[in-house]
Amino acid sequence: MSCALLCILCLAWVGQVRAEAPLILNSADFVLDASEHPPADSAGWHPQALPDSWPVNHPAAVAENAHGGWYRFRFSAPAAFDPLQAVYLPKLGLNAAVYLNGRLIGSGGRFNEPYGRHWNRPLLFLLPPGALSPGQNTLHVRLLSHAYTQANLHPILIGSDRILRPKFEREILLRVTLNQTASLLIASMGVLMLSLWWRRRRDVAYGYFGISALLWAAQSTNLYLREAPLATAHWEIVINSSFQVFSAFLLVSLLRFSAAGGQPLLPLLWISVVASPLTQILVPARHYLTLTAFWHVFTLLCAFATLLFLLRAAIKWHNRDAGLMSGAMGMVVVLAGHDWLMHSQHFWLTRPNEFLEDIYLLHYSAPLVFLAVGMIMTSRFVHVLNEFEALNDELEDRVQAKHAQLQDSFTRMSALEMDQAVAEERERIYRDLHDDVGAKLLSLVYRAGTPESADLARSALQDLRDVVSTTQQGNPNLAAACADWRAECEQRLSEAGIVLDWQQPADLEAYDLTQPQAINLGRILREAVSNLIKHAQANHASVRIDLETGVGGGSLSLTIRDDGIGCGGAAPRPPGRGVRNMEQRAMRIGALFSRESRVDGGCEILLRLPFAAVQGSGFSPPST
Repeated sequence: MSCALLCILCLAWVGQVRAEAPLILNSADFVLDASEHPPADSAGWHPQALPDSWPVNHPAAVAENAHGGWYRFRFSAPAAFDPLQAVYLPKLGLNAAVYLNGRLIGSGGRFNEPYGRHWNRPLLFLLPPGALSPGQNTLHVRLLSHAYTQANLHPILIGSDRILRPKFEREILLRVTLNQTASLLIASMGVLMLSLWWRRRRDVAYGYFGISALLWAAQSTNLYLREAPLATAHWEIVINSSFQVFSAFLLVSLLRFSAAGGQPLLPLLWISVVASPLTQILVPARHYLTLTAFWHVFTLLCAFATLLFLLRAAIKWHNRDAGLMSGAMGMVVVLAGHDWLMHSQHFWLTRPNEFLEDIYLLHYSAPLVFLAVGMIMTSRFVHVLNEFEALNDELEDRVQAKHAQLQDSFTRMSALEMDQAVAEERERIYRDLHDDVGAKLLSLVYRAGTPESADLARSALQDLRDVVSTTQQGNPNLAAACADWRAECEQRLSEAGIVLDWQQPADLEAYDLTQPQAINLGRILREAVSNLIKHAQANHASVRIDLETGVGGGSLSLTIRDDGIGCGGAAPRPPGRGVRNMEQRAMRIGALFSRESRVDGGCEILLRLPFAAVQGSGFSPPST
């Protein structure tokens, strides 16, 4: 019992589904007639299968610029149907009006210029209550045509509005809404590119791309406008010629933007910008569709050639921008080829709801092109930003280096100015001391009653000369300093009756001393000679200057020897003030000082100045 009930319910459901399935009208009677109302049955009707393409099935009507024709459908309504019925025309061209049983159901708009345009827009009309008879019904469709368009009519569906409206809304979304969104996106990109070009006039590719985008957006309005602002012939010329114009600007901009070459192609593209509108204006109406087909093929071939140039640049020249652009351009070529096949009707629709066979797809490639351009621009921006930051860092380093150089130069200049001031002041003091104190000391030398007094006066005069020596303007040379020391020692020792043996290397000219080193070494030597004359009771003295080198560094040594009674004399005693002064002066310049009696008699003073201390004080060994 329950199984029988289940079978009854299933059969009822299947019957309801069959009853709700739309009726597809794909066979009609056709007559060429421009009248506003359905022709009579005697008007010369002949059978016509759908879809019906006028350029294919009625070429004479197209050549004669026939503006209208009628389709008559006879069908039987199901015994039970949804009260809210509708007539759905999924695809037609250019405009249509629908009559059911002699009663006007709906119209797509104007049937006089400028015509209503539904070549890319479906039509859906609700049937008034009682318009559909339970038995035999007759549906008339008036189709509007024009010589500059491709008139066509596809199978018509009659059924429940609940079933047909989702189909209609889906087609509106794919053919109208998405194209409107794409047009807005394309126009926005065009404004952006033109603004970039306005700021960087030398980047002509931005200007070409902006013009192309705006023309593309304007041309795409043909996909969804219901009424054109111009007469049909003028509007078709504007729309079809603008396709070649915006395509030429787009291809030129892509080639220049990605630096892909393509020089042989550029003249052809610029020629098409002028030739396409001009030829479409001048061509007779009966040849207009053939001419537009030629220009569409020409544009498609140019796009394919552009793709080849981009691929060559990407593969042969390793151009990353061209590689990225070739991917987007490849999709453009594929979708453009699909649209050309639809426009030229090299394949025709047998299933009106198939996505790839019934919808123009080229405009959907615009986001891919803009994405590729945006990625290239972003990559270039990041590259330029990185270079700018690197240049900024390098510039900052250079500024810091120059600042350090300027600071060092300023320090040296200040030191030079200070040295100059000191030198001038010393020169002034020298002149004053030389003219006054020097003259008095010189008088004491010649008037001294005893040799000790004369020696003391002479020593004071030499100290005065050392203090105000004019060698302060530069580091004194070691050879010159040794010459002065030798002359002084020879004079003093010869007056005391002591024979001097002076020994020094021959390459002392390569070494310089600082002022403190020269003064302190000279005074240590002078003090040693003074002690030798006063206390040593010697007959011979020797002064030896050596330059010693070694693994751990070298040194400058000064050795003073005599053959007298020794450092302590007959009765040893602590060092006096003179010896302590020599030790302090040695410490002041970083030298090692020693004083001891010799085994074979006499005294030996050794002063050793390491190269490290010497160099730190300004002493320079010779360059190798």
